[in-house]
Amino acid sequence: MAQKMESASQLVIARGSLHPYKSIIAPHVHRRAQLLYASEGTIRVHTAANIWLVPPQCALWIPAGVEHSVISLSQVRLSTALVEEKAAVSLGNQCFLVRMTNLLRELVLRLNQLAALEEQEQSHTEDVEKALQLLIFNEIQHALTFPIEIPWPKDKRLTSICEALLDHPDQPKDINIWADQINTSSRTLIRLFKKETGLSYRAWIQHMYIVLALGKLARGESIFHIATTLGYASPSAFSAMFKRHLGHPPQRFSKVK
Repeated sequence: MAQKMESASQLVIARGSLHPYKSIIAPHVHRRAQLLYASEGTIRVHTAANIWLVPPQCALWIPAGVEHSVISLSQVRLSTALVEEKAAVSLGNQCFLVRMTNLLRELVLRLNQLAALEEQEQSHTEDVEKALQLLIFNEIQHALTFPIEIPWPKDKRLTSICEALLDHPDQPKDINIWADQINTSSRTLIRLFKKETGLSYRAWIQHMYIVLALGKLARGESIFHIATTLGYASPSAFSAMFKRHLGHPPQRFSKVK
């Protein structure tokens, strides 16, 4: 069945699967572009240079041929859509987060339902399937997108720092403390961080905060609780940082609209 799906000429193909907590989908590539959507649960996606924490109200667009792996941060149901490579070229060659509107979500879920019926050898109307494919691709093309990734270093010293920051985002140590822990100077660490991630230490932390906040907002956490969890002195300070990066206040992302 998988081989048939990969070689099919349809504009959009559905692919659904269930994954337990902490399960890992090993690094792989697709011949098609992928709208990687967890209709239930939260996932972390690793590409060669970035980590993406994909909150429930978003999906990750992955161009064809981009190697990626997936970690389930809870029990997860993937309800994804694979888009024909030539059609997907118009969306570029970079990964980005896609805001899942109610319409796009229901279209993707319905296409996955039809795929499940096909696997059970139950008939369905091909015209409906083609209409769903066209609508899904059109919605993806016009969806609100966010280039909010977490650049991931290759240097093992920086990797250990970044992992610690993800585990304890409310405790962002001064870079001088990190420098002492890895036996280097703060000046060297500053240069290394910029070289490995393309961002300053502070900018990297703010990117991490944005990504973590999106997931917390989708789970219904209050602005006050999120600000406190991320170590901000006040909700207004957190909201100002969030709006500066995404152009919208965090309240807009509290639920799918």
